[in-house]
Amino acid sequence: MSYFGELRQHIRPLAAASIGSGTGISLFAYFASVFAPHLVKAFGWSRAQFALVGLTMLASFFVLPVVGRLTDRYGVLRMATFGTFLLPFCLLGFALQQGPLWHYLVASTGVLALGSLTSTLVYTRLIAENFVRATGLALTIVNCVPAALAIGAVPLLNWLIEAQGWRTGYFAVAGFTFAAGLLALSLIPRKPAEGPAEAAAKPAKPVSAKRDYRTIFASRTFWLIFAGMMLCLMQVPLHSSQMNLMLVDQQISTQTAANIVSIYAFGTLVGRIACGLALDRFPTPLVTSLSMVLPSLGFFLLASDINTVPVIAASMFMVGLSIGAEGDLMSYLIARYFKIEIYNTVLGLIFSTSYLAAAMGAFGISRTLAIFDSFSPYLYFVSGTVAVGSLLFLLLPWPRECEKVG
Repeated sequence: MSYFGELRQHIRPLAAASIGSGTGISLFAYFASVFAPHLVKAFGWSRAQFALVGLTMLASFFVLPVVGRLTDRYGVLRMATFGTFLLPFCLLGFALQQGPLWHYLVASTGVLALGSLTSTLVYTRLIAENFVRATGLALTIVNCVPAALAIGAVPLLNWLIEAQGWRTGYFAVAGFTFAAGLLALSLIPRKPAEGPAEAAAKPAKPVSAKRDYRTIFASRTFWLIFAGMMLCLMQVPLHSSQMNLMLVDQQISTQTAANIVSIYAFGTLVGRIACGLALDRFPTPLVTSLSMVLPSLGFFLLASDINTVPVIAASMFMVGLSIGAEGDLMSYLIARYFKIEIYNTVLGLIFSTSYLAAAMGAFGISRTLAIFDSFSPYLYFVSGTVAVGSLLFLLLPWPRECEKVG
């Protein structure tokens, strides 16, 4: 089958994965930071206190491996259905909060844990089951949806919040997420289409969890991906819950910050397209390393005293290029080096790594703000960890045809 022929034949699972993961928790990651300045102002939280929100990602560290394992066993449709109906209730929890920070932390934990059922962790199995030659391009399309929506939606959401209040903003996001989730569920094929030979006619059903985990943990490839992602993704809180606060710290207005978030979202779009196409054509380790190293320079510039809007925008564009690529890379690396029978199990472990790194980053940001009242020291630190982590990916297997783990 031709490269683009795969896209035409499997357009339905591709559309389901794109809409389902693109309008769930992945899109809310862009929205979360838009609410941050308004909530901090409304409830009088300090920036150091609010930075601790990232610690809620520790809940996902324990939940994601379970979600991944269950997806391997029961398939995408069942898991995504639960997520579609449960995630909006967590979003409504944000709208009903009355001021205590613990209320926000509980709602954040729920969104991260239950929202994982609508994430790429679940939905990209549809890609792994159906694509071989165009896997990178298919993952690019899936991961471009939230970035493409965020370009216009982030400024619009900020306008809605300023005009109607942040509670109305949360109600709007919850309603949109639920409606889009229902559309995605209707597109998931009830019977798997003919795809790769190893993706047989039904979801793989692992027999022994102990055996599979032993195989995974004995793999050098797994630990290289684990360590590389751990070091690279300590930046996560900076472009999720803390993004607008970090940008406002550069002495710009909240609306200018929201506009720069759109530039960041455009960067993620460009990064995903470039990375996805490159993965189908060039050595995986090289593409991965080059894609993940870009934020190192971006964060270094943000930490410096060059606080002009063009420099800030360019820095966030570079960060966006990598974050866009990261969305493709996690799924692609697992599909590339591990068999479909343990795809979601391994992906759940790697996803949990990203949340652990994010929680560590949130604690580091909180301590930095408490001591220095500035993001700059942490920006310098994470610039270094990203550079080191990116180099580790060069140690992954280079041959296009190599035996998969599992």
